[in-house]
Amino acid sequence: MKKLLVMAAVSLSIGLPLALNAPATAHAAKWHQGTPKVLRGTWERRVTVGKGKSQFKATDGVKITKKGLNAYYVGDPFVLGKIKYQKASKHIYVLKGIEMINSLKPYKVRVRQVGKRLKYVEYYQAKTGHFDKMGKMGAWLSKK
Repeated sequence: MKKLLVMAAVSLSIGLPLALNAPATAHAAKWHQGTPKVLRGTWERRVTVGKGKSQFKATDGVKITKKGLNAYYVGDPFVLGKIKYQKASKHIYVLKGIEMINSLKPYKVRVRQVGKRLKYVEYYQAKTGHFDKMGKMGAWLSKK
């Protein structure tokens, strides 16, 4: 019985410090090149624009490819290239890249994707270096 107690004490005195000193695995969010496969494709919705006789239907959408993002609506397109992405939570991704048509400045896009629906919001880089939101998170877009 004494041998059993001595062996238990020795194994605890050796094993416990080793177990407590083990490095913790880091699960830090990592930036990956391109876009996530789950987001790739065309996401659209039809919107009524204008009033009265000047009323018409327009397409509000986002096309996400392996290397870029193209958001379109009535007006000029928003094209993001040189993209990297980070998974922020279960259904939310953050994409960052360079706006390729107008400004050639860094932008971020926060995308929420659930099933066959997607919402996104754009952020531009302010003069102070941090990113400011451009409007609200839009309506749900359906996968085409």
